[in-house]
Amino acid sequence: MERLSVKEKVSYGLGDAANNLTFSMVTTYLLVFYTDVFGISAAAVGTLFLIARLWDAMNDPIMGAIVDRVNTNHPAGKFRPYLRWAMLPLVILAVVMFLTPDFSESGKLVYAYVTYILFGMAYTFINIPYGSLASVMTNDPVDRSSLATYRGVGSMLGIFVIGVLVIPVVNLFPDWSVGFPAVMAILGVVTIIFYLLTYKNTKERIRPARTRPEKMSFSMFTRVLKNGPFIALSIMSFFMLLSLLVNQSVGVYFFRYNLDNENLFAVFNAVNIGSMLILIPLVPYLTKKFGKKSVTLGGFGIGAIFFGALYFIPAEPVTFIILAFIAMKGLMIPNILVWAFISDVIDYGEYKSGVRQEGTTYSMYSFMRKLSQAGAGWIAGMGLSVIGYVPNADQTPDTLLGIKAMMVLLPAVASIICFLIFKFGYFLDDDTLKRINDGESSESSQAL
Repeated sequence: MERLSVKEKVSYGLGDAANNLTFSMVTTYLLVFYTDVFGISAAAVGTLFLIARLWDAMNDPIMGAIVDRVNTNHPAGKFRPYLRWAMLPLVILAVVMFLTPDFSESGKLVYAYVTYILFGMAYTFINIPYGSLASVMTNDPVDRSSLATYRGVGSMLGIFVIGVLVIPVVNLFPDWSVGFPAVMAILGVVTIIFYLLTYKNTKERIRPARTRPEKMSFSMFTRVLKNGPFIALSIMSFFMLLSLLVNQSVGVYFFRYNLDNENLFAVFNAVNIGSMLILIPLVPYLTKKFGKKSVTLGGFGIGAIFFGALYFIPAEPVTFIILAFIAMKGLMIPNILVWAFISDVIDYGEYKSGVRQEGTTYSMYSFMRKLSQAGAGWIAGMGLSVIGYVPNADQTPDTLLGIKAMMVLLPAVASIICFLIFKFGYFLDDDTLKRINDGESSESSQAL
């Protein structure tokens, strides 16, 4: 297999930078925008996120099945064309979500439902093909880990921009109702440029043996559900992403009310994400030396210990930032490596069934991540309501403790759950995958 160039890896990584310039903007700021700017109650927003993301999750397997039925002889490839088709609707809807039309309370809620659901569908239309693309760029284990690393760097680049620059730039405008859509429009232009670079500079090298696309059927999904490592990876990712998104959603609240300084949120993100940009290039070395699974388990152990400690230590800026800095490394490294794991379970699924299903497999994995997003949005919104959060006011001690629990205790518990699931449920290792890619027969690998 032709080795991937640095240019191609960087270009693929820019695709996830583009994803996060819209997705992280939504997961980080849309909740506080709805409650503190647009004037929707936290409970209503929690319900909105639950319903919209459940609908979004249902779209993923459908989109994956559609992608797997596209003519595989298309000159641009099976997945790359979607990047060009979907980028403009995605960016337009991302901007429209942050507008504040002068509607009644019910009108605002309807507007939020419509724009948020449409945004989720547009994101699915581009994210499923983008995520599937990695599995057909190479089957080399080292290159796959490297590609996941570059995707991780791209993701961190997008998250860094959102976490560090958005609040300071938004605050330059007269108020947040003007600042948020203006910043989103600027980010939208960068998003389009990044998607175009991904489209232009990547190449699909692996083509399925089947010359005609499979007729859409229920068996496309049942084959994936028989893939044991896929199930373990999906459940682990559900809890990991749930904790990360709740942490991200309540981050502004925690720094604004628990630490009395919302500007520290940008400082924390700068230190935390900036260090990830330095650490991520070490991931291929760590995985080569210890294996992807061992590195992932080590990350969950770090997350459980340090997030747990943060809950019992009084909230003080310096101590919190230092310990949270370490804790976030524990969860972010597994979050980077999942993209290498998903390519591996696609190969394993083809090995066991004889049918390669990149789109369907990735979309069903994305379905679980979308369920996690739905749960995270509901927990964050309803959680604020349950603990008695009042927008733009002094919070009670119980409310502050509730915000802290969502910020650090939930990730600690999720890290323990993820460790156990991945330790005992995911049995693929790099040697096994090498045998699969070298064409070893199923009879000679009965342990699989």
